Amino acid sequence: MGDKIVSVYWFAILFIVAGAVVFMVYSFYGEPYDVRNAEAQKLTDRTVECFLNGVRLDEFFRDEGFSDNFLENCDLNFETEEIYGWEKSGQYFVSVEISDFVSGEEIFSHEEGNSDLAESCALNGRGFPVCFSRGVYVLDSEGNQYKLSILSVVRKTEKNVN
Repeated sequence: MGDKIVSVYWFAILFIVAGAVVFMVYSFYGEPYDVRNAEAQKLTDRTVECFLNGVRLDEFFRDEGFSDNFLENCDLNFETEEIYGWEKSGQYFVSVEISDFVSGEEIFSHEEGNSDLAESCALNGRGFPVCFSRGVYVLDSEGNQYKLSILSVVRKTEKNVN
């Protein structure tokens, strides 16, 4: 009789452990990872690195044709997977402004990607694109002060948001 009672408890414990394992696996693999924030931050960091030569502002952005080949010059790739129709509509946007720190005069301005995404930056929530902006104060080789402002937007809501 005692063995029958122990076996009932044994099956109860086994059922509880199996339920806990199923719950943990579902919790871990149940929802996709939303990496858009990290992707937007990395896009901003890569863009900042493009304009800096070490710690100084590189003057090559003043060259004619720099804006025409912005993605190539900054070694960026805005291509996406051929899923959810992403190849037809851009999933990335980056805006760069360089202004004189003292006078505030705009020296350089360029936008690349789907500019419609920038309008959604005022909206917050899981179903909206992720925006990340950063302002960096830099010096050129002559010691002039500039402000480098970058706005990066990543959409990809179909894959990262449920």
